[in-house]
Amino acid sequence: MTDQLNELAYYCITRHPADARVLLPEARDAERLGLGSCMIGERMTVKDSAVLSGGLAGCTTDLGIAAAATNHHTRHPMVTATIGSTMRALTEGRYAMAFGRGMAANWKAIGLPAVTEARLRDFVGILRRLWDGETIVNHDGPAGKWPVLYHQNGLDEAPPIGFVAVGPKTMELAGEIGDFVVLHTFFSDEATANSVAAVRRGAERAGKDPDSVRIWSCLATASDALTPEDQLRRRTGRLVTYLQAYADILISANGWDPQVWERIRSTQLFQDAAAAGPIDASASVDVLEQLDALIPDEWLASAAYGTPEQCVRKISREYDLGCHSVIMHGASPHELESVVDAYRADRPTLRRAVAANPGKFA
Repeated sequence: MTDQLNELAYYCITRHPADARVLLPEARDAERLGLGSCMIGERMTVKDSAVLSGGLAGCTTDLGIAAAATNHHTRHPMVTATIGSTMRALTEGRYAMAFGRGMAANWKAIGLPAVTEARLRDFVGILRRLWDGETIVNHDGPAGKWPVLYHQNGLDEAPPIGFVAVGPKTMELAGEIGDFVVLHTFFSDEATANSVAAVRRGAERAGKDPDSVRIWSCLATASDALTPEDQLRRRTGRLVTYLQAYADILISANGWDPQVWERIRSTQLFQDAAAAGPIDASASVDVLEQLDALIPDEWLASAAYGTPEQCVRKISREYDLGCHSVIMHGASPHELESVVDAYRADRPTLRRAVAANPGKFA
């Protein structure tokens, strides 16, 4: 049996358009390779995290599973609690649940409130109380108002709770009240180190061991095992797509020059590409190559790319910066095989052993 690399994970169904059917062969490949966990990034397309979690539970025996992220206010608290406890029982403890903040403009457009720190804090408190078997009467707080909330599960332990975060305030919140945190893709070394420090500050503020919150780096991984077009789409294409959605937040976190982005954003090239949809999915190779020439090398250096050995060196660098685990984002497990082989040949020694459950240490 292949030793399980609990410190490594992948995101399922990362291609556009999303095809939920690839979930099962991806997961089987992941277990064959010995990857530790599968992360589910929920989208309001065909990527419901609860459904996909159940699919993963049914086709795997060892793989850790995490909703990373879902949004707390798109479901009733009792429904979310039921998803978590059902997955905890079904997987015999391999499941974790992480929450994100999303974009305020999107929530406003669909009639939901913006996600604030106060709402997240209140909701996590509710969720933990429900998993403890408590009946909550007349709750009236930042997360909402409910006459009665109840949940009976009989579990000996609740799923770990985490956050997918970009800014330092959410990182600190994750350290304070979370069990694990997933950093955003395309974080520079500086942004990663700053994020780790923020998580540790939050943990210390809560009187916790600052190293008790499991920190996941999320590395866009595009090795030369992929075709040149795929490497371009999953590195430059993916970065520009994130900038297309929330450039200010990502640029601020990385300390990048916003004037550089203003010049790129003002070009007709970018405006036409953005108007067509998500750039990594809809842009032609020619457009991606032109955008690649505009993006500073230091921005693109925040991905794992090149030979499998070069990718492994980048992964190992994340541990040096204080992360406990790494998600190889943007590639399916079978596309990561050469990277995993190279990693096994030069596997670093971890500061702390980690479990298959993405929210736990060993």
